Amino acid sequence: MGVFDYRNFKGETGKVLYSDALALTLYAYAPTGQALASGWKPISAGQLGYQGTVGPEGTFFGEQPGFTTANVEVLGRYDDAGKLLSIGIAFRGTGGLGLGDTLGDIKNDLLAAFGPSGYADDYSKNAFDQLFTRVAEFARNQGLNGQDVLVSGHSLGGLGVNSLAQLSGEHWCGFYADAQYVAFASPTQSAADKVLNIGYENDPVFRVLDGTTFNASSLGAHDKPQASATNNIVNFSDHYASTLENLLPQSILNPLSWSAHSSAGYADGLNRVVDSAFYDLTSRDSTLIVSTLSEGNRGSTWVEDLNRNAEPHKGSTFIFGTDGNDLLKGGRGNDFIEGREGNDTFRDDGGYNILLGGKGHNVFDLQQSLSKFSVVNDGEGSLYVRDAYGGISMTRDIGAITSKEPGFLWGLFSKEVTHSVTDQGLLAGNQLTPYNHSLNGDAYGNALVASVDGDWLFGHGGDDVLRSDKSDVTFVGGAGNDVMYSNGGGANTFLFSGAFGFDAIHGYQGSDKLVFMGVAGAGQGYDYTQHLTQSGQDTLLSVGDYAVTLVGVAPDSLSAAGIVFA
Repeated sequence: MGVFDYRNFKGETGKVLYSDALALTLYAYAPTGQALASGWKPISAGQLGYQGTVGPEGTFFGEQPGFTTANVEVLGRYDDAGKLLSIGIAFRGTGGLGLGDTLGDIKNDLLAAFGPSGYADDYSKNAFDQLFTRVAEFARNQGLNGQDVLVSGHSLGGLGVNSLAQLSGEHWCGFYADAQYVAFASPTQSAADKVLNIGYENDPVFRVLDGTTFNASSLGAHDKPQASATNNIVNFSDHYASTLENLLPQSILNPLSWSAHSSAGYADGLNRVVDSAFYDLTSRDSTLIVSTLSEGNRGSTWVEDLNRNAEPHKGSTFIFGTDGNDLLKGGRGNDFIEGREGNDTFRDDGGYNILLGGKGHNVFDLQQSLSKFSVVNDGEGSLYVRDAYGGISMTRDIGAITSKEPGFLWGLFSKEVTHSVTDQGLLAGNQLTPYNHSLNGDAYGNALVASVDGDWLFGHGGDDVLRSDKSDVTFVGGAGNDVMYSNGGGANTFLFSGAFGFDAIHGYQGSDKLVFMGVAGAGQGYDYTQHLTQSGQDTLLSVGDYAVTLVGVAPDSLSAAGIVFA
């Protein structure tokens, strides 16, 4: 899965489609200043046999009175031999090529919102009917069809994308019916099967119209979920973070809230989402918090899910830092937090979390005494931090852990203590706090046997056999097809993450817990009851592309309280 998955464009192909759409969109704003990659080149009016108005940069202008400031770019992507592979159509948003164009675009924005009826739906045909006829003929002559066309645009340009999609079946001989449509920050939305509408939840322009209709709610928070749209991506800007600035409602009438609308801000933030190690864990409606804080505010502002002026967020939260020094904070639920470059500080208030520090010296701030946590090192660069309530944070690239320890006056005043992460334990001055006891395998098959209550068994790669007759043991098989035996001891945890394979558990009890963290296709809210299969005396639990067999366990022995999906 992925938040920008579209039709059959999923995973890596979905990322490529998104990247191409964004590149075309940015080019539309600055056709002489944006570099084009992947073989994209402008297609000229001469190549198309087009007689309409064309600017010196090759930009096509609207054809009818009232639409003459509309701008669109037409580009082709070629292979090394010069063969045309696909066509890109990029609508430009409001402004960009002079004051006159900007004023005309503003007029078009207002007409789309207030009428006449059908203005937004018919925008692309009224502006570029002859051009799109010529593009379709040119494409057919080159052996292409509608599936080889990508249409993109930002803001008013996104409205153009949705309009073309809406009209594609009945006009231009249906050539564009099967085209790919990706719009950024569009005020309108088309049918879910036509357009991928990408936007920030706190962008006052995105989804401002109810379909193509203005209503009073457009002047305030307008976060109604749309089937074709991303619904929970937050641009965590200086404005969004400020309590004072949010005393005014998020609205197209509030100039401060427009900071989330710029096309450059879309590129900066959403490219980090696409590049993230968490991308395949996201979906169209995942809650994504993307920091775009100014450098001056990154050192004093915690990036977190504030859920301002929005529908309540559900499920796991994904938080993306910058390449600077960030303060990144999860909540009480399940969080996926990525620091990227810079010296980042992480906090979390519980749940099951994955924290990726990235480059730099990164710190995990526990905000409580270290005595309330157990920390274990898996021997391969990851620390697992378990809190007093059983929540687990899997962390990588963490160089230090800070805690608050009792200070003078019988602990009324606390002091912050920094513990460096070492191979032997957490070192604060001359005091070493050993890691929780664990047995760590390697990249090959291992046989590990727990030796104490509370032990951790890390199989890592290969097909491992993990055994225990102790209690409170945590089994982490890792990659490969692992077999785990729990004989006698209760309250064990079986932890699975990523591509964990096809594992089997012997001796599972009702007091045990199954925890699935970061498994693609099986996030928070995964209904395990729909993925159970009984085979003889055993139960097979399918989780994403992988599965766990509970040997000798009937399906009705499982309960939601004993299974965690994060």
